[in-house]
Amino acid sequence: MSSADAILDVQHIAKALGGDAGSGRAATSIIGDLAFAARPGEFIAIVGPSGCGKTTLLMCLAGLMPVDSGRVVFEAKPVSGPPAGIGVVFQDYSRSLLPWRTNVANVVFGMKRLADLSEPQKAERARDLLQHVGLKGFEDFYPWQVSGGMQQRVAIARALAARSHLLLLDEPLAAVDAQTRAEVQDLLLALAAEYRQTCVLVTHDVDEALYLADRVIVLSQRPTRVLRDIAVDLPAPRDQLSTRAHPRFLALREEVLRLIKSLPKAH
Repeated sequence: MSSADAILDVQHIAKALGGDAGSGRAATSIIGDLAFAARPGEFIAIVGPSGCGKTTLLMCLAGLMPVDSGRVVFEAKPVSGPPAGIGVVFQDYSRSLLPWRTNVANVVFGMKRLADLSEPQKAERARDLLQHVGLKGFEDFYPWQVSGGMQQRVAIARALAARSHLLLLDEPLAAVDAQTRAEVQDLLLALAAEYRQTCVLVTHDVDEALYLADRVIVLSQRPTRVLRDIAVDLPAPRDQLSTRAHPRFLALREEVLRLIKSLPKAH
């Protein structure tokens, strides 16, 4: 893929954390010479061993953490801070939502950069999005009045409300129960298709990665790099029963798990 085709182009980035010049403590290299690109509308899942730097990578992609070398390019512009057009859904939805705002007000908050919409228009768009993610009737509830799965749906609606062209998802379903997880996985697939949303998902769950993604990027142990970039050539449409039982799904699952299990333990 050429850089011109990519909505996100990660160009040989490196990142170290924890150094202290005053005490002479050296920084720990977390990301080392990592590169990949995403096309518009592509769903990419990133997996790897625990502690390899997946969340650090996502923070760099979002412009929430600067890289030490290389660069992240979004829509042909280098990322030097949080850019308009990138939405982030965090694992800890209970902290990312504002508890003193209703669900609809939380979604409106995601539209603060949209100067072309009036406040009534933002509220109308927020209510439409909440209905779209299955929260009709809960628009005026507060986050603490609804379940964890519902809170994560609010967080997804807020990210979409900002007209994000790229959605970054950091373990967004790790803290919900299995049934809710399956429901929100299907919601993400449907929203990605409807909005032609480019998504980059960080997950520890290999099955989830394969179910959702067009490509699965397997990371090495830290300092992390791309170990393998695997095309997920599964038949569409996908569903929780037939897709997960498909022989190709099982073969890909074995391939990814073998890669991760073959890596040396982190020190």
